[in-house]
Amino acid sequence: MKTWIRNMTLASLMLASSLVMGAAPQDLTGMWTGKLAVDPKNSLTIQMTFSKDAKGGYTAVLNSPDNPAIKNTAATGVTWDGATLKLQVPTLQGSYAGTLKDGALNGQWTQPGGNLPLVLAPYQKPVVTKQAAAQLMGTWFGPITVGGTTLTVQFRFKNDEKGELQGTFSIPDQGLNDQPVTDLEFSGGKLSLRIPRVANAPFNATLANNQLTGTLKVAAPGTPPDGVPVVLKKGEYAPPVHALKLTSEQFAALSGKWNGKLEITPPTGAKVTLTIVLRFETNASGQYVGFLDSPDQKATGIAIDEVTLVDGAFTAKVELVKGTYTGKLAGKTLTGTWSQGPVTNPLVLTRQ
Repeated sequence: MKTWIRNMTLASLMLASSLVMGAAPQDLTGMWTGKLAVDPKNSLTIQMTFSKDAKGGYTAVLNSPDNPAIKNTAATGVTWDGATLKLQVPTLQGSYAGTLKDGALNGQWTQPGGNLPLVLAPYQKPVVTKQAAAQLMGTWFGPITVGGTTLTVQFRFKNDEKGELQGTFSIPDQGLNDQPVTDLEFSGGKLSLRIPRVANAPFNATLANNQLTGTLKVAAPGTPPDGVPVVLKKGEYAPPVHALKLTSEQFAALSGKWNGKLEITPPTGAKVTLTIVLRFETNASGQYVGFLDSPDQKATGIAIDEVTLVDGAFTAKVELVKGTYTGKLAGKTLTGTWSQGPVTNPLVLTRQ
């Protein structure tokens, strides 16, 4: 069975957590969810969403919250007689057949190499009680080490205007701030959620002794298959201050925002244009500080570690992204290059 999974064309077919079963609907319309146990230790999650067409037949798409590559994958040949469902998923070389029983579809997922049981139940949005939500309210932060780099991650929980618990995820040091989380569940001290901005990474933790202790599953070389350990404590994270060693005259020449367009060609060969912003300002303590923003990547506030300005020759280093900007200052224009790793590209910045 493990060989069959390894040979799947699209990494693995993932399927969304089984939630509470509702009353057995004769109408398929909506999302049905289930788990596929591929071996004793691993389950893959799936979502099948059904819609009625103009002729009263059904169409369906397959999604996987565990694998962003499985998104709106079309099913064909959908047949439903009120009791038995059959469909094919050509992209995955798979098919499903199930029978309605006690409000759920009990069936088999079939792909070249074998069959596996798959039970699908109507999706119901998780509900977090007010009492449970009160335990999570606020901000939680802690360190995480991925690929030899240690960063601070932060979760923030609050009620929206409807009184429903919402959450966001941030990596402040990397300028990734307040990204929405999904599939948020919390009951009996157990927290689970997903982070769409980070390849839909699942985070699972237990609340005890005023700490959230758990794992974050991220797709990165060398990370444990069960997820990277994370321990979060409650409170506001204060990023370290990187004070720049500039004279008042140098700072006056740089203060404010500098905007430009960076054109890069990734390995895919498709040219990408990114807006780059360098900001120089004073903080509450009167220190000179600088930040790199990449609005197109929704990254803001990445600290600039070091700046030099000598006879118009300007250099700014951003250690976190291993990037360096080198240019020549002439009035309100910086003309130079941005280097990151082995790649260097021209970048002209204009003071706003």
